[in-house]
Amino acid sequence: MSNVTEKICLQDGPFLIKLGDDIAEEQLTENSSLRTILQWYERHIYRNLYLPLFQNETDTTIKCSHADALLAAIELLYNVEETNVNMYLSQTANLFPLKNYTLNQQTLLLTYEAWTHTLRDLSIYSSYAIDGCHLRLLFIIYQLLKTISFIHQRGLSCGPIQLTDIHINERYWIQLKPRFHSCLATIEFASGCGTNHHDDDCHIYPSSKSTSRANSISHPSASTQKTCVTSQHDESSVVTTRTTTIVSPSTVSSTISHSSVYHVEHRYETYCHTHIDIVELIKEWQLGHVSNFDYLLILNALAGRKFHDPNNHLIFPWINDFTSATCNLRDLSQSKYRLNKGDAQLDLTFNYYSTSVSSITNIVPHHLSEHLSSITYYVYKARRTEKRILCENVRSIWVPNEYPSSIGRLYFWTPEECIPEYFYDSSLFQSIHDDLPDLLVPDWCSSPEEFVEKHRQLLESREISENLHLWIDLIFGHKLTGESAVEAKNVCLPLVDHHEDLRSGGIVRLFLKPHPPRFLSSTRQMLDNPPSTLTSRHTTILDEEQARKARTLSTTSSSRSSDSLQLTNELNDAFSHLDAIEQLLSLTSTSFGRLSTASINHRAAKFKSTFLNACQRDLQYFGVCLLELILLSKQHYISANFNGPQRLTAAKQLLNNNWHLIPIPFRTCLNLLLLELTNDSGNNLQQHISHYSINATYFLNRWTTPLSFPYYFEELYRFIHQLEQFDQQLLLTTTSIEQKLLYDRKFQLLLTQIPSLLISLHTQQGHDLLMPYILDAFRHPIYGIRCIYFLFNPFAIVLGPEETRRHLLTLIQSALNPERTTIYHWRCFTRRFIIQLIARFSLTKFLQSIPILLIEACSGFKDEINLKTEIDDENSSNSNNETDEISNEQSDTANSSDYDTPLIDSHDEQQTSNLLSDSAAESIIYLQLKLGPVLGCKYFGRHLLRMLALCYVDDEQLQLLSSDKNPLKSIRSVRGDLNAKKIIDCLLSLIQNYGEQIILLFYLPHLIEAVRAANHRLTIRTESALLSCMVLLKCILPYMGDSTLMGYLADPIKERIIHPCLSLLASNTVHFPSFERARSVCAYRVLDILFLLSLRLGYESTRLYMNDSIRAFFACFQSTYESSDDTTRSRNTSLSGFSTNRANSLTSQYGPSTNISSADGDEYCRITIDSLTNSYKIGSPVKPRSLNERSSRSISHSLLTSPYAEEDSSSPLNMHTREAIQLEIDATFTGELACTAFVQFCRLCGDQHMNSLVTRNDTIYAWIAELTSKPDVLSRNDSVSANDVLMSIRDRDVRYQHLDESRFLRKNWLSYWEYEVGRSENAMLSFKQIHLQSFVGHTNAVRSLCVLDDESTFISGGRDQKVLVWKVENQNDNATKVESRWSYNGHRKSVFAISFLDSLRLAATCDGSVHVLDPFRGQIICRYSQPKETLAFTAMVAVPAPSTNILAATSDGTVRFLDVRTKAIAYEWKTTLTTGGQVKSLAISPNATSAIIGFSTGVVSVFDVRSGGILGTLKVPEGEVLKTNFYSRSRFFTSSADGSIFLWNTKELAQGNPISLKSHVDPAPFVLTTRSGEVIVATQTNKLCIYSNMKGGAQMDSQSTRLQSENVKGTVSSMALFPENRLLLFGSENGNIELLC
Repeated sequence: MSNVTEKICLQDGPFLIKLGDDIAEEQLTENSSLRTILQWYERHIYRNLYLPLFQNETDTTIKCSHADALLAAIELLYNVEETNVNMYLSQTANLFPLKNYTLNQQTLLLTYEAWTHTLRDLSIYSSYAIDGCHLRLLFIIYQLLKTISFIHQRGLSCGPIQLTDIHINERYWIQLKPRFHSCLATIEFASGCGTNHHDDDCHIYPSSKSTSRANSISHPSASTQKTCVTSQHDESSVVTTRTTTIVSPSTVSSTISHSSVYHVEHRYETYCHTHIDIVELIKEWQLGHVSNFDYLLILNALAGRKFHDPNNHLIFPWINDFTSATCNLRDLSQSKYRLNKGDAQLDLTFNYYSTSVSSITNIVPHHLSEHLSSITYYVYKARRTEKRILCENVRSIWVPNEYPSSIGRLYFWTPEECIPEYFYDSSLFQSIHDDLPDLLVPDWCSSPEEFVEKHRQLLESREISENLHLWIDLIFGHKLTGESAVEAKNVCLPLVDHHEDLRSGGIVRLFLKPHPPRFLSSTRQMLDNPPSTLTSRHTTILDEEQARKARTLSTTSSSRSSDSLQLTNELNDAFSHLDAIEQLLSLTSTSFGRLSTASINHRAAKFKSTFLNACQRDLQYFGVCLLELILLSKQHYISANFNGPQRLTAAKQLLNNNWHLIPIPFRTCLNLLLLELTNDSGNNLQQHISHYSINATYFLNRWTTPLSFPYYFEELYRFIHQLEQFDQQLLLTTTSIEQKLLYDRKFQLLLTQIPSLLISLHTQQGHDLLMPYILDAFRHPIYGIRCIYFLFNPFAIVLGPEETRRHLLTLIQSALNPERTTIYHWRCFTRRFIIQLIARFSLTKFLQSIPILLIEACSGFKDEINLKTEIDDENSSNSNNETDEISNEQSDTANSSDYDTPLIDSHDEQQTSNLLSDSAAESIIYLQLKLGPVLGCKYFGRHLLRMLALCYVDDEQLQLLSSDKNPLKSIRSVRGDLNAKKIIDCLLSLIQNYGEQIILLFYLPHLIEAVRAANHRLTIRTESALLSCMVLLKCILPYMGDSTLMGYLADPIKERIIHPCLSLLASNTVHFPSFERARSVCAYRVLDILFLLSLRLGYESTRLYMNDSIRAFFACFQSTYESSDDTTRSRNTSLSGFSTNRANSLTSQYGPSTNISSADGDEYCRITIDSLTNSYKIGSPVKPRSLNERSSRSISHSLLTSPYAEEDSSSPLNMHTREAIQLEIDATFTGELACTAFVQFCRLCGDQHMNSLVTRNDTIYAWIAELTSKPDVLSRNDSVSANDVLMSIRDRDVRYQHLDESRFLRKNWLSYWEYEVGRSENAMLSFKQIHLQSFVGHTNAVRSLCVLDDESTFISGGRDQKVLVWKVENQNDNATKVESRWSYNGHRKSVFAISFLDSLRLAATCDGSVHVLDPFRGQIICRYSQPKETLAFTAMVAVPAPSTNILAATSDGTVRFLDVRTKAIAYEWKTTLTTGGQVKSLAISPNATSAIIGFSTGVVSVFDVRSGGILGTLKVPEGEVLKTNFYSRSRFFTSSADGSIFLWNTKELAQGNPISLKSHVDPAPFVLTTRSGEVIVATQTNKLCIYSNMKGGAQMDSQSTRLQSENVKGTVSSMALFPENRLLLFGSENGNIELLC
């Protein structure tokens, strides 16, 4: 936001204000019916045609001051009655908010709050925003008409509106700056009171209300004057009282000064605010009346460039490489980028983005991005710019040597153009930095001042002048886009990338044709006879050099030769004149409109000073704005500095010259406004009367408007207007209570209006109008998560999966990863919302993006939830929106009711749990069961194991918990156990669902690898992974069967997990990154495992199988101390101290009294020894990490962050010695640990057995005696804690009894799972012929199969006229016969086609008629049938989301679009021009733009789904077409009866050169494609072929096999694919369906 200031000079003397009838009240409204319009016309003709013939006007007049009239106008538009406000708002949100106004005796100063961008910026710099979406332009026009109508209804005029007066935000909502100096309707000076100084566009006519208010206002005084203080402050201030005039270019340039920086920049501001006839300017420059410097300044002004704007600074050419004063001039026919980079580099860049990379990166082919970037601008001005700014924009580290030292090096360094300061500002060379020297000038200059002077002279030289037009073509002309730009290697990205974001600067194309050159003879004439004015060009260095050479020429030539040479030069100059004039005419005839100044006064005299005429004049200015919007977007130059009459005249001529560029929907409107209302036949009374009937509401009313406004614009405008009013009201609120109330009202408006608007806006462009507001609501920090929860589903329905992923996926990911959680974040992790994400994003994209967020939420790190205010909001929402959620929870898959009803949960659900982790854990467990073992382990199991390790990262996570908090029933519980508890529950749910094979083949390999990595190198990551492995091993042991446990006990549980861990704990060469705290926790975790194993094995088995582990555990105590009395005595003292304070602060080798943080300011040098020279090396100074830094060093506990630094040894604080590591060991293997372990093992396997296993048991007995003699220590003894833990362990904690083993992985399911889990993500499909399941229910051949997107449901249809719905679940026995979940028997013929309508979550089946079913609830929705049996449907396919249509083709090639929502036929198309036989196949592209039909005669017709036009027809070489389907958006394949399969491209139909797959002997009617690009082909003889590497053409890979008879009995009659699980379904002739992998 910025401030815009308007200054109005008050007129002297009283004004006469005419009071007539209030005509505004009788005008049409936009909602008027047709009958009302006819009645209005009848009254209008009587009033304006009949009555004026018999009676005169009886208007009365009153007197008031100019100040009172302006104050009345302000009160009419703004609510100025409110006091103590920081801003005044209008009743319409399309006017600028008025910040303050100051009135004195001479002026009225108004300050507005305005947005940054204007409509002129939109049409010039972001033209594709309105060219690519015509509804966006229509809605902008609609808003402008609404604003004009609002002002007219208050008796005011808008004045000469310009595009720069209309500001726009990122949501394409406009705001108009009212012109109070010309917004009053009729005004005259009282007789004898002076002359009317206002121009033709200034009218005054307050309505009766405003008049009475004006009479009551006295002359402003100190008591009544507003005391708001404002200043004419920043660059965005606009003074609107200036009268624009047409200035001659030569006159303007006559005041240029070469020496003053202020004069140049002030002159440039004059250019920017003065209308300049560009055609006259070009002529003046050609004749030499305008210098090159001034001409380039004016061109930059016309292009909207600004001084001191790094992103839009003025551009001048580099003209010399500065190696010589007179030589080495730059080639102006090539851009500086091309000269610097070379043609090869530019061609490489252009060709790189011309390939498939463009579709991936969304970057169009181009040569360069900018002619002058912000970084280059700052480098140019580095000597005069602060270091802070340079570090922010150029390089974050200040390195003076990185900046070029001289102007010559600067030229060779930069690939971009120059700036004008190098032609007049010598201060640019002087540095303000101590360490950055001045910019050096070339050797042929003695000072910066001399360089600037000579540089300026070189710019005006003949050589530069005769080629400058070539450079103008590159920077401002026709070589910016099109073929000429490609040839010049000058394609600029901002002009071709079709960006829609708003910009306030950029590259502008001023000329559509080649720029004419300068007249050479005029240049020579200027050299010989320089004018006396200041515009005369200075003699340059090159001129002096040429004169010197001319004087040295021999004068002995004959006069005849001299005359001949002179004649030749004159002829050449004459022809060059002709070429230049021809180029000038070509340029100006199509690009610019010429002003007919003679008719301006006549145009102005036509209108009388009445209110209706003023309103019509406003509409004419509206027409001019509309014309400028259209033509500026097509890169036509239109001056922004015309006054009112000039704009009308120029607009009329532009309209006549460019009528072919005007879109057809706007031609009638522009013809009415600019051609009819401005004709000269003003004396025609009937035509004059007809002009009165046109007002703003005439264009808004749907019965009379010539503009094609959609019917929903009024509802959409009303909704957006309310949203914008809320945003304006938020600018006035100061208290948090008021803001919360406004936010709640805004949210309720969004919640109630958006669902109905989404249905009304049935087109993609209509959705684009509403999308910015929805996305803005989703991103809002206050109510954004609420909008996501309630509005995501209805919004995603209308967008479709692809657009939903493009617009909402990243937004949803950020919303589900918040810094602060609320009740609505908890709701977004519930099962209900997760199912909607799967349905709307597709399962594939969901699995790639969302599981990590679920797992992070499950860890509990985000459980800080605030329920205080959100529950109240929920209660109010639920009171207004009650839904029945019970039926929705009955189905495991998202159903149609989930997407048609408000998504508000019941109170019962929110009372189950208030923690985010509980909701996420419940959803994870549900998804793991629903998705099956492969997807559950691949997308959840792996991430859960990673997250479990993160639960033990950080010293804070290793802090001890109190005895009442022990979630994992450990002897020594730590804080990380709280976060790991739900992660463990999710991991255990996989075991409960799919059996102990998950442990053996998934968890144990992970444990072994984690222990091996920790033994190899112990870092923060491997340390936390080691701790998590000990926790996981303890939790999974109860789920292992007795025989399995005994088989895996020795190896790998003990040999590769427990014993390596004990060796690591006892090693005096390994340092734990978290010091003794992690080592101690790990030791107690090992003890937990040993205790649990002993309980599980029993007394006798423990004595037999646990001896080596127990002995290894107690062997760790042998490395803790030396056997001396003093050492033992000191050790016992330290043990007691440690046991007392172990639950408090961190204890390290530095001791609790060492204050490392006090030395934060000190720096130390690392000293190392060179291995080659054995000499000491001193490193750079570094600061050691303090204890506070060490405690907070954990990176975020997130799977999305990059891995944290593991170079612990690189820190000088972590140069660990053996003594330091020994202290860790001593603090870990204490007497407490020894006593706890010894006492409990004595109970588990006997005292005598323990005495035989443990050496030095006398020492342990001494420790026990010492501990028991101290009651305070005994109360905290771990032996007591161990007793409590062991007593709390139940039978199920030792040996879990599985209740349901029906889905355990066994036999073929186990083989399939083991292969898929270990498979790489990019591995190709490998068909192993592993039989998994049989589905029995059909009694005849299965003709069609359709797999739903949930990867667990499919639908089948067969010759037995039945449709069956099946559920796919892994079984412990692959021989089990599965029965269907639901059947539909309403068909009368064989069902040959089944398709899933994703937008409505419905299924469509076809047997000649189309039946629409709800497969999740088992309901029939509707049925479509043909009236004649001979015209029955022979092919059917559902249109991809968001469409709700079904394509059904009859045998004669007619395609009918069946709309499921309306349950009717929308339209139909004939898709072939000839008799193509019977339709055999129908397919539609993934983006729903094209479709193909295959006929029995081998003809394939490709047609456009949107328009019905036939894109092409091709003939398959041999046989009828059995199957067609799309391989990608533009490629499709056909399968013929002779077994040949061809891959075609819709863009190359005319060429007819398809890619042929390997031909089959038998027909191949079943062809499928995978997401990885493979093609699966099945023949009628049960032969299966898989083709991969399809981009390789002839080098494509293929594998073929024949289906085994024991797997598929009979002949294959249908085939389908589970894409994520990579499973194949085969339907056979005998009615069975087999599932294979």
